[in-house]
Amino acid sequence: MTILEITDIVRKENFIYYRREFTAKALYELPGKQAQGKIEFTIETEPTGKKDIRVMLLDPVDYPVLSVIQHLKSFIASLENDDKLP
Repeated sequence: MTILEITDIVRKENFIYYRREFTAKALYELPGKQAQGKIEFTIETEPTGKKDIRVMLLDPVDYPVLSVIQHLKSFIASLENDDKLP
């Protein structure tokens, strides 16, 4: 299972400066097929400087959810580190 890309990333308005919320579409490759689904994710900066990423799948996935979420979190963290998020 691999995350191919995350597209249509839109930042939601939020008045808490250390918390950023987004909606997007994720394209992932499952064994034997590709699937696309809507996701919401939050990046919260803790007082220690560590970034906590939370992901919600809005569309059902025909694969173990925990594995999909872990892969999405690492992909989102790489987007954050490369400054590719709005």
